[in-house]
Amino acid sequence: MSKLNAEERKARDNERFSQRVDERRVKGEDVVAYALANDKAFKFLTKDEKHSLKERQAALAEDVSIKRQQQIELKNQQELDKVQAEFTDTAQ
Repeated sequence: MSKLNAEERKARDNERFSQRVDERRVKGEDVVAYALANDKAFKFLTKDEKHSLKERQAALAEDVSIKRQQQIELKNQQELDKVQAEFTDTAQ
């Protein structure tokens, strides 16, 4: 098997991703979820699928942000409870 140059590898990979996206589309699978998991599949989505992908990415980013904020609040509350417990122990 001969070695492929960079352009040939890129063309081969693009063709493979295109086929994978098309196969999933034909099977009725969620191609947007596939593109979320694999960034290279993005360019083979339709315009509507790309729009859906961006909406899902925004929703996922918002969920991550909310969870991170909740973790920070929980940590702050635990630290506050710990300080208050130490303060009440030393005050007695």
